[in-house]
Amino acid sequence: MNINLFKPEDQPSAQKEIDCIIDCSMMLEVHIEKGNFTKALDLTLDMSKSIVALRNLIKEKETNSQMDSIAEKLTSLGIDISVVFKHLDTKKLNDSAKSSAHK
Repeated sequence: MNINLFKPEDQPSAQKEIDCIIDCSMMLEVHIEKGNFTKALDLTLDMSKSIVALRNLIKEKETNSQMDSIAEKLTSLGIDISVVFKHLDTKKLNDSAKSSAHK
């Protein structure tokens, strides 16, 4: 698997998930041959969780790349991105407060 699909800081976690999938797939065959379908199902669920985790790590890298691209464009237009982030943080706090008030 291309480990570069993940952010450098996520690569160790991604490798652990990949290793888990490989280990589970090898054990899956053994448990199916033995007729231990409950254990086989547990292994497929573990594999599924690891695949979802990998997908989420890839999405996170894609989102970060998009944000970096937006930040570069704003900077090239002369916009101070620290002001944008400050505004977003303030909006996030306000939205969170509104959400809490409705509960």
